[in-house]
Amino acid sequence: MLPGSRRRALLAALLGCALSLLLAQPASAAPAVPDLLMLHSVMAVLDSRSDQVPDSVTSWYVDPATHSVVVSATDDNAAGAFAAGARAVRIQHVSTRPRLLADLHGGDTITTSEGGRCSVGFNAISGRTRYVITAGHCTKLGGTWSGPDGQPIGPVAKSSFPGHDYGLVEVASASWDQTHDVDADSGYVTVAGSAPAKVGDRVCLSGSTTGFHCGYVQTVGETVNYGDGEVVRGLIKTNVCAEAGDSGGSFISGSQAQGTLSGGTGGCLLGGESYFQPIQEVLTAYGLTLVTGRGAADER
Repeated sequence: MLPGSRRRALLAALLGCALSLLLAQPASAAPAVPDLLMLHSVMAVLDSRSDQVPDSVTSWYVDPATHSVVVSATDDNAAGAFAAGARAVRIQHVSTRPRLLADLHGGDTITTSEGGRCSVGFNAISGRTRYVITAGHCTKLGGTWSGPDGQPIGPVAKSSFPGHDYGLVEVASASWDQTHDVDADSGYVTVAGSAPAKVGDRVCLSGSTTGFHCGYVQTVGETVNYGDGEVVRGLIKTNVCAEAGDSGGSFISGSQAQGTLSGGTGGCLLGGESYFQPIQEVLTAYGLTLVTGRGAADER
């Protein structure tokens, strides 16, 4: 056994070594709470400039990993001017800009008497009234919407776009039954709830143009500028491609409803990215209950 003085010296040396290693560790990837508050305040400043954003600025979002607010743009100078005076901004150059993906020249398709074609998102109810949830830039067209066989579903009941991108079509015709399913390549996926996915989680889109295909969540809470003053906040970006007519289509992760397609960069032959409107926001805004496969109300 070591003498007491040697044991104490050895213990002190070990503690000193451990402290040195601890202090040498890199800072956590997640910023401290005050940093996050600052980044979200920068986000709020940029959101307040939505009515003046140039079309070349495509989106902006908080990136905790780099302690910055990322502003994506096809024109870096325009992005710099848009974010002038804001702290902790990082400009990210992109080659293409997102666009709304409703096919106005009209498939698991819904069409409007006003000439638009989009996709069913999810079924929901409020009391005894039945609804289809889809994209707000689709319901903004108004009119009476019909199903894939051309038979009327019902009129637009609610619509929110821009700012948000969700809307409701009332299922007014008794000839339509609401299901808890999402159309997939090999059959149907049952919707069991709406627990939100995180960055890196796998999500799948079911759209009337591109069908059922999957990818991963890339960012959350992104503000997207579609041009002409049409800015939408709080969207989730994925590397799932989408095309015109997919708008309003279902995003699902496992059995959990995630949201409805808002827009994207298109170009599925080359890859592409897409943005979806989180489902929980529309459920809360309109007091809706999601139709699920377990025969119970989804939590709002």
